[in-house]
Amino acid sequence: MPGGLADQPDLNLGRALLRPSACEVLAEGQRLVLEPQVMRALLVLAERPGQVVSRQALVDGAWDGRAVSEDAINRVISRIRRLAAETGAFDLSTQRKVGWRLEVADTSEPAPPAVEAGREPARRAPPVWALLLAALLAAVAGLGAWRLLAPRPVEVSSLAVAPLRAETPALTPEAAHLTADLQTTLSHMQGLSLVDAQGGARPPDLVLSGTVSPDAPQSAVSLVLTDRRSGARVWAARFDAHGVTDPTVRERALSAAARYLAIWLGDRVRGAPAAREPEDPEVTRMIHEARQTLSAAHQARHNRDWATFARLVRQTQAAQARVLALDPESSAALMLGYQVEGVPAFPRPDETEADYAARRQRAAQLLARALAANPDDPDALAATARDYTYALRWEEAETLYARAVAIDPNSPDANTWYAYALATSGRCEAALRHARIAAGLMPGDSWRQMAVPRMQHCAGRTAEAAKGYRALLTRDPGNVFVLHDLYLMLLGARDAKVLRGTADEIAASLWRGRPPTPVAAQLDRMRLAADALEGRPQGFLTQLRAEDRALADPGGVSGDGEAKFGSSWGDQAFVLAFEYAQAGERKRALELLRGAVNAGSLYLPWALPFGAHEFPPAIRADPAYGAIWRSSPGVAELIARRKAAKDN
Repeated sequence: MPGGLADQPDLNLGRALLRPSACEVLAEGQRLVLEPQVMRALLVLAERPGQVVSRQALVDGAWDGRAVSEDAINRVISRIRRLAAETGAFDLSTQRKVGWRLEVADTSEPAPPAVEAGREPARRAPPVWALLLAALLAAVAGLGAWRLLAPRPVEVSSLAVAPLRAETPALTPEAAHLTADLQTTLSHMQGLSLVDAQGGARPPDLVLSGTVSPDAPQSAVSLVLTDRRSGARVWAARFDAHGVTDPTVRERALSAAARYLAIWLGDRVRGAPAAREPEDPEVTRMIHEARQTLSAAHQARHNRDWATFARLVRQTQAAQARVLALDPESSAALMLGYQVEGVPAFPRPDETEADYAARRQRAAQLLARALAANPDDPDALAATARDYTYALRWEEAETLYARAVAIDPNSPDANTWYAYALATSGRCEAALRHARIAAGLMPGDSWRQMAVPRMQHCAGRTAEAAKGYRALLTRDPGNVFVLHDLYLMLLGARDAKVLRGTADEIAASLWRGRPPTPVAAQLDRMRLAADALEGRPQGFLTQLRAEDRALADPGGVSGDGEAKFGSSWGDQAFVLAFEYAQAGERKRALELLRGAVNAGSLYLPWALPFGAHEFPPAIRADPAYGAIWRSSPGVAELIARRKAAKDN
């Protein structure tokens, strides 16, 4: 669209009023703030009500014709659909293989004239027919065509960091240092240009200000981000040391500002980041080798070889310490430490609950430091996105994942975790693309390789997924983690003959009839499950009930991985619920599923509503099943996103 959002007039949209300059929508007393990219796309659709807008037309109008991924487009369309549901002002429908049609809701009520206190009244937008007529006349005159074809400047958002105010004279040096730290950190963000808060012909898009106040044991910091053009406060936060001393207040303030701005910017990464000192080649080599060692450690963990895992983790930590001695602000080294401390997300065999909590706290500190050192580190962005996923904040998580892969399309971590996030949201084909990228980048990493058949399963490509799992087992026949995944897929397909035949074939061809104990136990489980599918569930249920009794209470976690392969109680309960359901134990399956979801587990994306192998019909017909997916706003939003993905 010609000009930036600041130059676009307000627009009536049914019961809603769009304010592009403030990136907000006013509707029946609500004020909803949109990402700039979402507002651009909404304007393109809203200016053509009732018409089908093609993908190319949307890209031309909302992205200025730049190359853009399907994931980015789908994310924006998903947010616009949510806005339609939140406001009731319009509907957005998909015309398969053509584009999208926005239709204004049938209402005689005018758009809300809401004006915030102390602000200028909104400029009244011309009627839509007048905009269309003006566009037609401009096209006839040739001006419209010229605007479409003429090169447009790349839009880079501007930010001014105002000097933080010290509430006491003694805090003046600390406030000055933190101001400088904020300027340094945020200057490295692509798509963002730091400018002087006072000078310049054009005011900055955003202004970050704040205060440093006395507190104990560390000073407190308050930050406020303001849209300079509209005067709206778009983000504010306070950081103190009450209950949290590590990460420090400074580290948390720096990383939070970077995190919020990363969400605000989304996948807009045009513009060069601030210049950096080139990394020492020796540091680069050491990081690469340490990552390979850590990958081998996780391979050992998946095979439940905890002694090898511990040894390789110690080697990785030693390498990380050597790198940090050379460069204390190396975001790659800090993220390497995070990846050591953050996995697995349950106590290791030699850890107490206190040890586990301390390890998670160290991981949080390292992530905060990494974001402060480099807010565009794709691994740090992906790790932050995972935190948002655990909090059921789907939009923010997807925005951060999209930004991570836009900054570095070849980041194994960003692509792997983005794949899992997309699968959870039901966008399995897009997930498969990212899983394949990650697998190609690290061909020796079984966990990343396994993501490919997992995403094929998610997309309903069961036969392809089975071949993928079988290839991984041929390469690593003792990997019970892979075998367990294959088992769950075949169990969900409910084909007893294939399930039993696969178990027998693996035992004969890979182990000549003599598999080791862990593999033999899993193969026996597959045969018992096949019996249950054929109407003889007693043996399978006996095994499930024994594990059910051994499963910890919802507040506990299992560190040995023996009962199930999920990390937490919720993950283990989710898998056990799925197995009970296949065996016909509806009541216990629903009880465990409810507990798992309440504990935050969505462990099997393909078993969620609208998945390739959802829970059996007898379970889905029970009203308690539907109630589980309405149990919280975050869970309900996820199911709505999955339905939208299915409809598309």
